[in-house]
Amino acid sequence: MAENGRLSIPARQRKQLGLEDGGMVITRVENGELRIRPVRAVLAELQDKVSGRLAAAGVKPGERLSDQLIADRREEAAREEHDQLASQEAPRASHS
Repeated sequence: MAENGRLSIPARQRKQLGLEDGGMVITRVENGELRIRPVRAVLAELQDKVSGRLAAAGVKPGERLSDQLIADRREEAAREEHDQLASQEAPRASHS
């Protein structure tokens, strides 16, 4: 390690990590060891975890959760509007 704190990763290890041409990494200290992981590997791991949880919640692969939330909210708003109109019509019907 250089005096300024820079650390060089040997070419063989960079190749194993897919970092031959450079790239972003995430570092953390675990059990007194410095762990270095490519960002893409961490993102892939997170995507796997999230997709598993979304599937368990009934969200289909490729479906955007935001689209589902918007559709759910529109359905809820339509039900609320229907209920409100029905409650306004009820008093009129009883006066007839």
